[in-house]
Amino acid sequence: MKIYISGKITGLPLEETRRKFADAQALLEEIGFEVVNPMEKGLSPDATWEQHMVKDFELLLSCDAIYMMDNWIGSKGASIEYDAATRLEKDIWFESKVCRENKEVMRIQNAIHEVTGMQFHEYITKSRKRDGFFARMLFVYHCRRAKMKLTQIAKYVHRDHSSMFHLLNKYEDDFRYNPQFRDMATRVNNILNTTSDER
Repeated sequence: MKIYISGKITGLPLEETRRKFADAQALLEEIGFEVVNPMEKGLSPDATWEQHMVKDFELLLSCDAIYMMDNWIGSKGASIEYDAATRLEKDIWFESKVCRENKEVMRIQNAIHEVTGMQFHEYITKSRKRDGFFARMLFVYHCRRAKMKLTQIAKYVHRDHSSMFHLLNKYEDDFRYNPQFRDMATRVNNILNTTSDER
C-alpha cells in the first residue's frame, strides 16, 4: 500500500521538519508501506506555498492512504490534504494510533521472524508459498488476539476483509491437523507470551 505523509511544515524549522517526516517514513516502511514523503519529493524550499500544495496534492493522488502526523490540525495545508483524502475515500492513518498499534505489531513481526527467518515484506506479498502463507496466518491470528480490527489487519497484509476470516479459520484447522504448522505456531506463541510477561 502506498501512503502519503501529511503534517505541519509551514512556520517550522526546516531541518526539524525534515527529521520528523523522515522518522515517520522509517516507521511506515518498517510496517511495510511504500511511503511518499513530500519533504523528499516536493519542490525547493523557495517555491510558493501554492506551488508546494499543487505538487503535494499530485503526490497524494498517487497514493492509497494518508498518514496524518500529530501536528496536522495546526496546518492549513495538512487540513486540505486530509479533506481531499476523505473525499477521495483514501485510507486515513493517524500517527498516535499507528504508534500505539505498531508496538504490538512489531512484537508479532519479531516473533515470526525469529521462528521463520522471514521479514514482514516477504509474507505480505501475493506469493502462495507455504512458509509465507504460514507466516501471514500467524501474523493475522496474533494481531486479532491483540484485539486489532480485521479491517486494520487486512491493511497491514494488503488483503481484503474476507481474507482475514479465511486465515483465522485456516489457523485453527492447521493448528489441529498440521504438525509442522503447529510447531511453528507454538514457538511463536511461546515467544510472544515470554515478551508479554517481560513488559
